[in-house]
Amino acid sequence: MIGNDICILAMAYLLGSVPFAYIVTKWRTGLDIREVGEGNVGARNVWHVVGPTWGALVAVLDVSKGFLALQVARSLGASEVTLLWVGFALLLGHGFPVFLRGRGGKGVAVTIGFLLGLLPLSTLAGLAIFALAHLLFRDFNRSVNVGVAAIIFLPLAFGQSPWMVLYVLSLFLWMGIKKTLDLPHEREVWARSGWKGDARPG
Repeated sequence: MIGNDICILAMAYLLGSVPFAYIVTKWRTGLDIREVGEGNVGARNVWHVVGPTWGALVAVLDVSKGFLALQVARSLGASEVTLLWVGFALLLGHGFPVFLRGRGGKGVAVTIGFLLGLLPLSTLAGLAIFALAHLLFRDFNRSVNVGVAAIIFLPLAFGQSPWMVLYVLSLFLWMGIKKTLDLPHEREVWARSGWKGDARPG
């Protein structure tokens, strides 16, 4: 049983490690996504550096790998506790990918995909709130904050326990820690690329 759980978590880590943002950017432009734009290995950076179509593609791929990891873990007979650890294994893989020598992204899209499988109703509701906030505010960062808060707390409205809220909160706190760790490198990239937030760098 323990061996099966280890295999499941290793699978989640390796799937999380697949760097779609790096692959798509390298394929389309020859650039290293870690050294351009905002310096993050994520869909938003691809959106600005390569183009909206490719950024959207990376977002879909990252969401899909989060969703797929959960489904594969379930098919392999993972316990409920192991499924929760799969979320952290995914983030570990995405943030510190073996394929990029440990320099990966934050994991927002991956986490959304994972939560769409784990808590589909509350996560979909949270995404709807994000979309509405973006229509109202026209500010991506502010809308993300609203959407994340909704995704964290909405499980209570759908009958989940407070412990699940704490679990979802811990996933997003991990991303905050990763953001802090990445900040020195990203500041160096911003200085070179002329990154100005939501504006296309250059």
